[in-house]
Amino acid sequence: MSFRTVLAFSLVGTLWAVGSLAQRAPASELSSEGFGHDPEDAYLSPARYTNAFFGFDFDLVKDAGLTPVPQPASIDRRIQLLEMVGGTSAHAAVSLAAYEYRNKNYTDAKGILRRDLDQELFVGVEELHGIGKTTVGNRQFFYYETRRGINQHVVLAGELTGYILKADLSARDVNLLHQLLAAFCNAEFFPANDAERHAGTAAKPYQGPAISAQHLREVKEEVPAEHIDPGKIEGNVYRNHQLGITYEFPEGWNIEFMGAIEPAVERYREKVSGEPLLGPRERAVVKACRRVLLSLWRTKPQPSGEVPYDDFGEATLSVMPLSCFPNIRFPENAKDGTAVHQFVTGLSFTQPLQRDMNIARTYEIDGKTFVVTQGTIAYKDDGDALSKRVSVALAMTVNRGYLLTWLFAAPHEAELRELLRAKVGFAPEPGATATAPSAAAKGLASANPASPPIEAAPAASQQPNTATNSDRTPQSYPRPSLLRDGETAETAQKAGQSSNPTPK
Repeated sequence: MSFRTVLAFSLVGTLWAVGSLAQRAPASELSSEGFGHDPEDAYLSPARYTNAFFGFDFDLVKDAGLTPVPQPASIDRRIQLLEMVGGTSAHAAVSLAAYEYRNKNYTDAKGILRRDLDQELFVGVEELHGIGKTTVGNRQFFYYETRRGINQHVVLAGELTGYILKADLSARDVNLLHQLLAAFCNAEFFPANDAERHAGTAAKPYQGPAISAQHLREVKEEVPAEHIDPGKIEGNVYRNHQLGITYEFPEGWNIEFMGAIEPAVERYREKVSGEPLLGPRERAVVKACRRVLLSLWRTKPQPSGEVPYDDFGEATLSVMPLSCFPNIRFPENAKDGTAVHQFVTGLSFTQPLQRDMNIARTYEIDGKTFVVTQGTIAYKDDGDALSKRVSVALAMTVNRGYLLTWLFAAPHEAELRELLRAKVGFAPEPGATATAPSAAAKGLASANPASPPIEAAPAASQQPNTATNSDRTPQSYPRPSLLRDGETAETAQKAGQSSNPTPK
């Protein structure tokens, strides 16, 4: 095996400013059955957006260079219809959303704009035009216009049957912004069953920037996680024939069935922010699709739940079919920085810990690509006076259509690198000619090929079959405190400081 290439880049910055039409699932992957029954069902081409539920379309300004981008599901009652950003220096953007208008107690179109404008003025913008009236496709809409720095935008809202349609158009170039506004105001409304004809032959089905209602229904009905083999364990070797993987973990570690760090961080972040870390649709899909295969702890918690800080370590392996999130495309080439960035961005919509990772590296070994992200996470458990700091890495690759993710956590970066010295092997694809063991990840903790932290392991097909995870009785323990005997939260934080910068 040979070290091929390494890419490293900062992940700090805006997440929405990436994406391409290729990120959306191909048209053939969208079921035609029931298409047009949900507000986000639409057709999209380089020239036009056509909504198949409400029955309207409008042209996309060519000079804006607009391409669709994925977004996390909204946590309010917005239904996200369209999200596009421009690839030119004008930084144009078009966003559409719908609000279900159930009764008179719900905010109307003008009320929605009033709330949004007040929020903008509170943050600090220049009001170019207060709330006024205009027409969109011969229908009455309300609008306002503001500017912040060199960014200028127009927000419009109007009532459709049972819904409020809201559009946000923005650009740095005023002339381009007015072109976007003119194109939207020239929208054409028609019977919804004529949408495909209006869209034209160049259009493809598009179901909004987030998880669609149709996809969510399909995933909930199938529950892919229930069809994933839990795998088998013998000694310190884990095997899964369905996934074609062998993972040799450190001897003497304790096998658990859930991780400690990820749920602890999520509890803390949600308590501080008062909001869920995932949109409701992403959370539902993750619940139906993701399966934790095993979690390993260096030290078993004491009856009190305490774990000595210096002895703490965690390695948790989870899996999820990539088909569950059509917006997430694992990079086929480790040298494709754009594809890697898009993958990491999409992953943050489903894995909240990814948002704390400020470094990403890619490795290509024997044709298999690995993406490793790393960062330092601060969080508190109940009763802690100060935050704990834990070094965390996510190591990811794809095999047989499944996204495999190793979460490694340790109090210090040096110990984290040791955890990354794992042995992983992959069996040949079903029906393929068996040769040498497939690629094993290398160099996930360091860019130095002279000391690769991961070594080759025998292929899954070469390991014996013995006990399975289901043969073991799960045990539950209190959350580990990560404190030494007699140690305080303040001294623990100082001891846990890492040389890895915390993302800002």
